[in-house]
Amino acid sequence: MRHRFSLFLVFGVVITGLAEWNLSRGRDGFAAGLDRSWLEFCVANARDKISDPQVTLVTVDDDYKPAIGETLSQADYAAVFGFVGKFQPKAVAFEPNPVFDESQPINQTTLELLKEASLPLPRLTLGAVAENGQSPQNPAEEPKFPALTKIEGDTSQVTPLTRVVAAPNPQLLANGTPAFTGIELGGDVGQGSRTLPLIARQGDKVVASFIVHALASYAGVPLDQVSVKLPGHIEIGERYRIPIDSRGRMRYFEHAGIGGGFYPSISAFQLALTGDEDETIKKLLVDLEDEFESLKSNLVVIGRDRTEDRRETLIGYDHPLSKADVLTRAIAIIQSGRYIDWWPLWARLLSIAIIAALAAHIFRGGRGRAFGWGILGAFLWFGIAMVAFKSTLAWAPPLAPLLLFALILIIGLVLPEPKNAT
Repeated sequence: MRHRFSLFLVFGVVITGLAEWNLSRGRDGFAAGLDRSWLEFCVANARDKISDPQVTLVTVDDDYKPAIGETLSQADYAAVFGFVGKFQPKAVAFEPNPVFDESQPINQTTLELLKEASLPLPRLTLGAVAENGQSPQNPAEEPKFPALTKIEGDTSQVTPLTRVVAAPNPQLLANGTPAFTGIELGGDVGQGSRTLPLIARQGDKVVASFIVHALASYAGVPLDQVSVKLPGHIEIGERYRIPIDSRGRMRYFEHAGIGGGFYPSISAFQLALTGDEDETIKKLLVDLEDEFESLKSNLVVIGRDRTEDRRETLIGYDHPLSKADVLTRAIAIIQSGRYIDWWPLWARLLSIAIIAALAAHIFRGGRGRAFGWGILGAFLWFGIAMVAFKSTLAWAPPLAPLLLFALILIIGLVLPEPKNAT
């Protein structure tokens, strides 16, 4: 028994170490695929807490070329509004803060292309970048965000904002309300943050973020009915309950299983092809029918996703993300209720220690005990992990436990039985 258990401990330490190293690296491959399959199996058995998101991202990406000149003009963005408007969406949020070349005649403000294109849409949530640093240098930098009124708790720790460094285009204010997409700290963009500010202090007021405003608009809940409890949660009617810390921030929940394809995404270029009579293009768009249909019922986020916009780095993604993608993924987390994380390290190691204790018991017996308890132990472990997930929305990556139970079976069946085996 001692020889078999010692061998198990040696290989078990190696397996556990490699599994934890792989988790810290966040690499794709067999382990990542196993993680995704196990997580989705857990989610499928917790549908009372988790649902599907109702958000569609419309990307202004590299494929969407300017109609005139070398940079996107007001006419190009107005066309995007027109494409989206054909589907009569319930709510629209516009993330970009484009700067136009006013030397081009098409960008003259007297044309009001953006205003005219946005008026047929539902009232927009308009992205703005704020800063916690300098005071406003001119009237355009004055924050003009609508306030939340139902606030409980100490707001002194909520991140303040002092000025707007990237404001919505003035034309869009005719049918839109600004809300901050991010808060730069003294000029530091703060890329790669693991939290997202959902509220901020503006003087003696508390204001909503782009995410909260867009969700409230989609749910049909006025901002004066959005309640905030610090620390604790933000409630948007009866539809959304968002966990936040004392500073009004939500964790990004990077291990919630939200990857590419989790919510619909359509490029502005693909939208521009709708209505084309070319048979080849029609065939290409057939595969996007579900995405197009989602524009009618989902919250629509329009965002820039060009190469130069992809600067956000988050664990679990092997490529940089645009701000629009980060914001949309956060909205998808909230809508689906995927406030999901891994078991903490101590819990994962405790579960490994329990498996080791079970192995010590198994190796006192013969091959029959190894086979029976090896299989039963694996079912017990994964069953307990499932119950824990349904209760806490925390999951354990399955690679190390799976390999350890396989190791128990191999050692128990291959190596000689102890003399006093039972």
